[in-house]
Amino acid sequence: MPGERPARHDWAYLGADWAEHLRSPLNPEVLRLATEWQQHGRPFTVARRDMPDLHDELRLGLTLPDRRHLALHVARPAVVRVLPPPTVAEARATAPATWQPALEDVIALGTVLDLTVGVFGSLAWQLRTGVTFLRPLSDVDLLFAPARWTDVERLLFGLEAVSRRHSVVRLDGEVILPDGGAVSWRELALEPEIIWVTGPRGASPRTLKDLRALFPAES
Repeated sequence: MPGERPARHDWAYLGADWAEHLRSPLNPEVLRLATEWQQHGRPFTVARRDMPDLHDELRLGLTLPDRRHLALHVARPAVVRVLPPPTVAEARATAPATWQPALEDVIALGTVLDLTVGVFGSLAWQLRTGVTFLRPLSDVDLLFAPARWTDVERLLFGLEAVSRRHSVVRLDGEVILPDGGAVSWRELALEPEIIWVTGPRGASPRTLKDLRALFPAES
């Protein structure tokens, strides 16, 4: 598959010969489930890489409606199509009516901050596959990539306000950092001295000062 390397939370569609590109063996049951999923034309999510992985390798995930999680390790030629995370505006049509006011406020917050608001997790799986994933207690997992630290601060303030107004659904998700790492927005809002960051190849603790330094200086 030509082009940029798919990023974590992207959606990867596998070709008919995908099993020929496996880099790690699968047990028969996982192979059967993954094959059936691919044959229905449904995508997999791109997961973070393991440290030993080569540049032409991908880790993919499949969360089944019954909440079982499957993991695939493939070479890039297994993937024939990639889509980015859907936006909340795209995914809201598949959400329950009771969630709509909260999602409208999230979309409005993104507009004010000039941020594209992405979504992953159950709401995204339901949109991308047409299969029912949402349950009454499902969260909404959001994705934001602010360009400035002041935008991060405004985002966190806005998300906390939306969460207080709409307790019917829990808003979770991640802030994507300039270096490609990601951090829980709820954890970041607590302003801890040390915060856990998920990177392209694993997770590690970092200081809040380190995270601020990733963003360009502002006058």
